Amino acid sequence: MPDIDPERIRVLAEAARVPLRTESPERIARAVTPTVTRFAAENLALALEAEPSTFVVVQRREIVP
Repeated sequence: MPDIDPERIRVLAEAARVPLRTESPERIARAVTPTVTRFAAENLALALEAEPSTFVVVQRREIVP
C-alpha cells in the first residue's frame, strides 16, 4: 500500500500557494489513499508525450510568425 504523507501534501500545497487548514493534509491523505493504492496495484505506465511546460515551448516553436 502506498504511503501518502500528509507532510508532503502540506508542502506541495504551500509551494502552489494553496491555503489549507491545519487538519486538511491528513484528511486529503486519507481521501486519496484508496485511489493511489488501486493505481499502484495496476502498475500502470502512463506515457506522456511531453511535460506541460515543454509542450508550451514546442507549441510556440510551431507557430510561424
